[in-house]
Amino acid sequence: MKRTVVMTILILLVASVWFWPRHEVGLRVIVMAAHSGSMGGRDAAMVETLRRTLNRVTESNVVVEVVDSLLSRDDMQMRFDEILAKGPVAAVLGCGDSACVRQVLPVLEQSDLVLLYPGSSEGLFKSRHVIHLGVVANQYLFPAVSWVRQNLGGRIQFLGTESARSAMLLRLISRQLLVTRDAQIVASDFMSNIEQLPSIIDKINFFEADVLVMDACEWMFDRQFNRELSKTGVKIFSLCVDQSPPSGVDMYFISHYFENPHNHEIHRLKADLRDDLDGLTILSELSASWLGEAFNRGRTLDNRSLLEFVLGRNALTAGGAITVDHAFQGTWHTLYIAQVRNNEQQLLWISNTAIRPVMFPGLEAPSDWLHNLTIYWRNAGGLWRATSVGKH
Repeated sequence: MKRTVVMTILILLVASVWFWPRHEVGLRVIVMAAHSGSMGGRDAAMVETLRRTLNRVTESNVVVEVVDSLLSRDDMQMRFDEILAKGPVAAVLGCGDSACVRQVLPVLEQSDLVLLYPGSSEGLFKSRHVIHLGVVANQYLFPAVSWVRQNLGGRIQFLGTESARSAMLLRLISRQLLVTRDAQIVASDFMSNIEQLPSIIDKINFFEADVLVMDACEWMFDRQFNRELSKTGVKIFSLCVDQSPPSGVDMYFISHYFENPHNHEIHRLKADLRDDLDGLTILSELSASWLGEAFNRGRTLDNRSLLEFVLGRNALTAGGAITVDHAFQGTWHTLYIAQVRNNEQQLLWISNTAIRPVMFPGLEAPSDWLHNLTIYWRNAGGLWRATSVGKH
């Protein structure tokens, strides 16, 4: 009798272990995002988009580990090591701008992980550890400046921030794009604090520029900045391809996303994400979708299998069709130029076909370009791109 009872208990224990609900982690992902500063709000929306998309697409449990992109490189490496000690990570997602990519790239190489990067890029990071999904500067700068010259005028004033990126864009515009006599840079400024604004406005009035070409993306949503610029009456053209202009501000802008009501992806994303769509949101959603699909196919991921899944892949996004370049140098994109006026957007120009990414250095020798880039980076106090308004 006792033996029967013991056997019954053992059978029940084995059965309970076998049928007990299992909560194993299916997909572990690291997301890079700024936790503070002027980009903190932007990146918080990006993180939420990535979370929702991963949970929607992936057929298993998902664990998202968020790492502050503003950490020092040593602290970032320690954070990665802590996460990897818990178990394998499939990939890294996020980074709202190239400053984050520059910071995390050595850590990716050390940890042997791949970043699916949704933001715009200068194209200088040619690494098997970064997949560029956004546009590169040559890809949008050439059509933007050409359109400005033809439609807004040739007297151009440039406004950037104290970062290597803005210095690079100005160099490209002045030395490679404005090579004819019908256009010129009449003035240029690199803004780091609001106290510089009166001087910039004085230059706008003095030089009578036809258009202010702006790369000061960190200042896009600053009310005082927009209010004072609007008083000058100068036409403003934004080069901030991942950010739609704020409401109530009149300006022209170039983007790889423009709302097309005939594209069914618009309606799906609005229903799924419930966010204001822009280039960064759209490509964040795409990066998470691809990662989830790749995981669902194989259940395990390594660098090689993820790269094979993504390279050369086509996708229909809310901004049109894109293709990942086989040469691993970014994605082909359709580009748009639009105008925001009286809180309404009007499409002014669309590329006839998807434009191929053209990596830096453009028309200069790579060694010359990297030499100048190093100078720009040092002059900017080690900043690739300013990440907080008024903060260095």
